[in-house]
Amino acid sequence: MRVISRNVAMLHLFTVTDRFQIEGRGCVLIPGLSCEPGDPVVALGARVRLRMPSGVVLDTVVKGIEHIRYAKMPEKITFPILLSEEITKEDIPLGTEVLLLEENYETVPRGKPKD
Repeated sequence: MRVISRNVAMLHLFTVTDRFQIEGRGCVLIPGLSCEPGDPVVALGARVRLRMPSGVVLDTVVKGIEHIRYAKMPEKITFPILLSEEITKEDIPLGTEVLLLEENYETVPRGKPKD
């Protein structure tokens, strides 16, 4: 889903279902980035907008991409994102939308067709 707001094109990445704090590093948002073919490749430093259920908006950047080992394999593999340590899990309510603010981005390649 692509959303246009104040002349800025935004791409919906995910909606926050959980979050936790890593002391000295920052807040991690779950589920995170999908890596299905055609999904955007989000790099460190990419600009994102956090749109809270209350309507409050916070623009920030991706500080890290985390790898989490789940006890049970999820249906879809995702990579949670790390925000700066100035943003805490208390700042980000569940249901917050994470939107990509970058106008140009690569996408996850599709599989090569078989000969």
